[in-house]
Amino acid sequence: MSILKKYVVLMLFLLLSACSDDSVGNPSVSNTLPTTEEEQPEEIIEEPEEVVAEPELEPVQFSNFFLQDGVTAKYLGEGNEYASYLARTQWHNDYTVSIYEDNGGTTLVRTYRISDESIDLIQEQGEFYDEFNPTNEELQALPKLSTFLKLPLETGVSFDGWEIVSVDETVDTPFQTFDQVIVLEKTDDSGAIRRKYIVEEYGEIKREFIMNEEDNEFIVTSTLESVD
Repeated sequence: MSILKKYVVLMLFLLLSACSDDSVGNPSVSNTLPTTEEEQPEEIIEEPEEVVAEPELEPVQFSNFFLQDGVTAKYLGEGNEYASYLARTQWHNDYTVSIYEDNGGTTLVRTYRISDESIDLIQEQGEFYDEFNPTNEELQALPKLSTFLKLPLETGVSFDGWEIVSVDETVDTPFQTFDQVIVLEKTDDSGAIRRKYIVEEYGEIKREFIMNEEDNEFIVTSTLESVD
C-alpha cells in the first residue's frame, strides 16, 4: 500500500471516530421523562344530617284526673246489685280532693293528695254520711295510705300491687267512647283480678272485678253512664 492510501485510510478512521464520540456525548433523545402533575382526589363535602327534634311531652297534671268541684258522675253496675253508684267530687284546695261514693247501701269517702309525681290516697271511710271539711293543716297531717296513680305513666310500671298494663286503651261506656285510657290491674291473693280504667278530665271511668269459681267466671263492672 502506498503512503497516500495509508494516509486516506487513517483520515477516514479518525473522522468516523469523531462522529461516534459526538453521537455518544450529545444524545438526540433525552433520557429524562417529562414530569406530570399528580391528580389530587376530589374533596367530597358531606352535608350535615338534619336533626329532627322530638316534640316535647307536656308534663302530666294529675289534677286533671278528677272532675270539677260539685260534679256528680253516675256509674252503671253489672254483676252485683251494689255495683251501680253515684260519685260526687269535692275539692278542698288545689291539691286535695274527696270523692263520695253512694251505692244505695252505704256512702264511702276517699280523699286524695295530688303532687307532681303521684296521686295518693290519704283517707278512706265507709258509712260516711257527713260533709268532710277539714282545714289545710288537718289535710297535710293525713298520712299516705296508698298510691292511686304515679309517674311515669308507662306500661309495666307498678306500685302497691297495681301495674299499668296499658296507656292507650279505647273504652266504650254508656256515656261516650274514651281513647288513651290508662288501665291498672291487680291480682289478689285469691286469684281475683281487679282493673281500673282512668282517663284525663274524668278520672276513673270503669271498674272491673273478675273471679273464676269452679270454672265459672264471675264478673262485676261499674261503668260511667252520665256526668251532671
